[in-house]
Amino acid sequence: MRTEHCHECLRTVPHFEMYDQKHCLSCAKQLGTFVRPSNKESVERIEHEFKRVREEELEAFNVELEARKELAERELVRRRLLPFIKRHNDAYMPGWVHADICMRLEKFAQDIENGLSPRLMITMPPRHGKSEIGSKTFPSWYLGRNPSHEVITCSYSGDLAEDFSRKCRDLLDTDKFKAAFKTRLSPDTKSVKKWMTTEGGGFTAAGVGGPITGRGAHLGIIDDPVKNREEAESEVTRQKVKDWYSSAFYTRLAPGGGVLIIQTRWHDDDLAGWLLNVFEEAKKEAEEKGEPIPEDVDQWDLVEYPAIATQDEKYRKKGEALHEDRYPLPALRRIKRAMIPRDWEALYQQRPVSEDGDFFTRDMFRYYKMGELPPLEDMRLYAAADLAISTKQTADYSVFVVVGIDRKQNIWIVDLIRGRWNSLGIIDRMFEIQTKYNPELFGIETGQIELTLEPFIQKAEQERGTSLRYEKLRTRGADKGTRARPIQGRMEQGKVIFPTIESTPWMSSLQNELLKFPLGANDDQVDALAWIGQMLMLFGIRNEKKAKPKKSFKDKLRKFGGGTRSRHKSGMAA
Repeated sequence: MRTEHCHECLRTVPHFEMYDQKHCLSCAKQLGTFVRPSNKESVERIEHEFKRVREEELEAFNVELEARKELAERELVRRRLLPFIKRHNDAYMPGWVHADICMRLEKFAQDIENGLSPRLMITMPPRHGKSEIGSKTFPSWYLGRNPSHEVITCSYSGDLAEDFSRKCRDLLDTDKFKAAFKTRLSPDTKSVKKWMTTEGGGFTAAGVGGPITGRGAHLGIIDDPVKNREEAESEVTRQKVKDWYSSAFYTRLAPGGGVLIIQTRWHDDDLAGWLLNVFEEAKKEAEEKGEPIPEDVDQWDLVEYPAIATQDEKYRKKGEALHEDRYPLPALRRIKRAMIPRDWEALYQQRPVSEDGDFFTRDMFRYYKMGELPPLEDMRLYAAADLAISTKQTADYSVFVVVGIDRKQNIWIVDLIRGRWNSLGIIDRMFEIQTKYNPELFGIETGQIELTLEPFIQKAEQERGTSLRYEKLRTRGADKGTRARPIQGRMEQGKVIFPTIESTPWMSSLQNELLKFPLGANDDQVDALAWIGQMLMLFGIRNEKKAKPKKSFKDKLRKFGGGTRSRHKSGMAA
């Protein structure tokens, strides 16, 4: 065999492995030179080698084995969601979080199929793949398993919901889907707003707040019910979403149907926060009674995925990123630096309210332990109320707060009573507070509620033979934040002293609500405490408790002559 010498690597090689007179093929590749055969023998050798490799591949291909692999894959995608997604998207690169979501959705689907009325809530940061799984592929997989079932998917806009619908519809029409499932699209209805299967099932897409009457759902999905911070901050918009959920979306569920909410958190009182709050209150009430949670309460399975782990989790440690391949820690830190802190906490960490507080901060709290409260007779006692007349579990609370003012003008939180009562129940609480503490001032916001109570108060006074003394307080249009400024200022000065959480059962709820204000779901306790601050500012409460004047001879005669205490009412504005 004729050989030649390479001037680059100094090797002696067969002549057909030479690129030119000075370089072999290997050196030419390393030098980045375009490699082409240098003679006819090289071309023939390359063609021969290609033919040999091709024949080996054909010999290795086993038709029966490949058929078995395809059948096994079809069975796998019918059972498992993640393989289904990867079958229809070869480029899909899931992380552990996506595998975890798929596992939870599989159980969720099985619970619907068993008629268990499951409730699943998934919250995670933007652009981490929640909609790709939950709204674009999961409904198709579910309908593949249940061709006679109906699905309703809603989002903050009808256009986005229709995009989800289009993706699901087109996926059902692929050869890969048809090979694995018997579900087929009905040729009669293929609109993205509503399409059907040949088995009577189908898919409906609508915007949150849009019409869905006349359509049922075994599977109901809500993917991001609000669009942005402006909508989330609007109490009117939040209430509209709640009303729509209660009156339109929820009433469409089939018996045993499931609700899946996938969203990024914006506000403590957003749809997710509101539903969780209702559930937590029902659970707490059941625990206090020593009873199981009633069957008519929606029991939500909440799964939160913060962008950066705040504690050690099952699949990652504290401080690690949620999806390292897509958003590594440096990228997340860059995002955090560019954002307003509360937006980062809400959108990326799934904490719509900072743990350290905003309006009222954690460092404003002073505490007293059991036994450290000054004697009540050494303080001036005042009470205030924030009222809501209803016994329904979804209604606002009525709250009464009693405080004592010592000689240094420190405000000691003595008692707090919170509950849901009708008019008679509220009046009973007012008389109980007057009897137990005999506050010098008892402030109640004037308005529709106070007017509703007035006839009942008059009747109760006649029956009990005593008067109920209270001050009418007016808001004069001031918002909640403005009304809370005086008590906020006192707390900043360290002049408000709370009982420790360990010593008082209601203190944990009060502190939690103060730290979440004004972004929290509830603010009734804050409102009651804010009235205390308003009363201190308006009525000019003095530092020292007045010494009671000695009764004169005429006073003693008047006492023996009878008489009742008058009810003092004024219209002081806050």
